[in-house]
Amino acid sequence: MDYPTELKVGSKSVTVEYEVVLKGTSSVRFSGGRVLMKLSRFVRVGQRDKMVEKFLKWAEKRLEKVDSSSWIAPVYEDGGRICTHNKNYFLTVVEAKGGKSGVKLLEGNQIEVSLGHVVTLEEIPFKIKELVEKRIIKDQTPYLEDVVDELNQLHFQEDYGMVRFKRMNGRFGSCSSKRNLNIAFRLLFAPRDVFRYVCVHELAHLREFNHSKRFWDLVHGAMPEYKIYEKWLKNSGFVLG
Repeated sequence: MDYPTELKVGSKSVTVEYEVVLKGTSSVRFSGGRVLMKLSRFVRVGQRDKMVEKFLKWAEKRLEKVDSSSWIAPVYEDGGRICTHNKNYFLTVVEAKGGKSGVKLLEGNQIEVSLGHVVTLEEIPFKIKELVEKRIIKDQTPYLEDVVDELNQLHFQEDYGMVRFKRMNGRFGSCSSKRNLNIAFRLLFAPRDVFRYVCVHELAHLREFNHSKRFWDLVHGAMPEYKIYEKWLKNSGFVLG
């Protein structure tokens, strides 16, 4: 049986990747905007086909819940556009004069990626994404600092350390024991209020380093409608990449 490499539900589509693993169980999850299936090599082919079918149905149901009208997927290729809350970036990919790859942010929010000859054909999409994300993170850090400072002054008035975007897939934010705040870079593609909610969530941890009732009371006091944004993250957050 040939398994599909793309899953489409209406106008929404995601890549499906498969991996045969030396485990007794199989699993499926969304990661980086893709469906990742790990299939046990100890399962017979017929049973594996049924497992894949079951996993695909699970992924379809998740995609059906996605609010695709509230975000624009970034396009990491020549001529692509990357839309954040406050800027639209336009991407150009050129061949580097030397062997080293690089990236520049030019006037008009033009991002130019130079690919060196050492980058293989298979590596190109991942290299482009890596370079562009790093450059946008640098450009957008002042925006993040301004948002966190505004929300902190309005609702918490707490001292904190560093504030930074991080390329994290497993979570949307974190607050360290040193009071450093980390926000997932991919939230720049989520609705603005969802992004602000995650900032409020992490700021609340400066007072309550847990998820107790007192913590959620703090979040509610700063953003009474926070459950709307929690629901968006639960239903649609996995497609942010």
